[in-house]
Amino acid sequence: MPVPKNRSTSVRKIHVRVPKRGHVLHFKRRLKGKTQSCALCGSQLPGVARRKTPNRKYGGNLCTACSSRVLTTRSRLSAGSITLSDVDVKIQKYVK
Repeated sequence: MPVPKNRSTSVRKIHVRVPKRGHVLHFKRRLKGKTQSCALCGSQLPGVARRKTPNRKYGGNLCTACSSRVLTTRSRLSAGSITLSDVDVKIQKYVK
């Protein structure tokens, strides 16, 4: 009987063949999945843990603060109030 900490479904059973006794069970803890994060600031994205991503521009890539910053910079570029050289280097990928 395994130790109580190994009876959980978060522990994977691995059958290992050894020379003397045939087969032995090894237990390996399963890794938790990583949550998605914003491409610019690195904060966790809410609502993206499930498979469906938000239906807006940059949904699933950028957080709301960064996406609004990119959209305002993009509109200022199209209006001509700033040039591409004035834009932050991180944002240039999304503004083009």
